[in-house]
Amino acid sequence: MNLVLSVQQRRHALGLLLLLIALHLGGCGFQPRGAAMSNVNGVPGPVFIAGVAPYSDLYRELDSQLTAAGVVLTTDPAASASTLVISRWDQGSRVLSVDSSNKAIEYELDELVSFAVRSGSGEELLSTRNERVMRIQYQPPDSLLGSTRAGEVLRSDMRRELVERIIRRLAALN
Repeated sequence: MNLVLSVQQRRHALGLLLLLIALHLGGCGFQPRGAAMSNVNGVPGPVFIAGVAPYSDLYRELDSQLTAAGVVLTTDPAASASTLVISRWDQGSRVLSVDSSNKAIEYELDELVSFAVRSGSGEELLSTRNERVMRIQYQPPDSLLGSTRAGEVLRSDMRRELVERIIRRLAALN
């Protein structure tokens, strides 16, 4: 029996292995980080976002991800079939640790959003829910500029995760 595989047989085996891996990952619910959910069909559109300023970072992230998820948005509350009501959006930080000269070097960053969904007639489609994301930021005392930028990136990532959680809640309305 010949155990040496030809180049064509190796390519075929490799292709089959890659197909099996892809099927396994898809079947277990794996989704790349930041991938928008596309099954937000339980929320009638167009959707109006209330309770947060249209120029705020949270609104822009909601707008971007909801649009990518296939949700039609409107800026006119009278033309909306449902409203995503943001009743609370808080950002906070607290000192976690200090160095030998009593300067803060670690912070706990916190973002909280409370939201609900109501139909155009005022019926509550989703009661008020809270989502919170917390992260720890290390801020070495000798690199103030770099750590400030790192904090901004971390906050942006936290907002992205909050919005992904909101979209998962909306997708569960199906």
